[in-house]
Amino acid sequence: MRMLAKPIQDAIAIKEACTLPDGVKLVTIDVADYAGFARSPHAIEYDGELYGRSGWNSDRYEVYYRSDRIAAYSRR
Repeated sequence: MRMLAKPIQDAIAIKEACTLPDGVKLVTIDVADYAGFARSPHAIEYDGELYGRSGWNSDRYEVYYRSDRIAAYSRR
């Protein structure tokens, strides 16, 4: 049986998703370096909820998104 993979436009791989003790949801993605962090989206939608970028860990090369970060849309 032949299986084919289909790319998904604008998709990113989630490393971890969890809920913190205070009820805030946290999503983590991997990046290669600071440039990867700088290019990472300022906000993502995950499991139907909006998460805003809250920071990164330079030792582990991870970017953090939190459900309590407010995201806004700009008009171009």
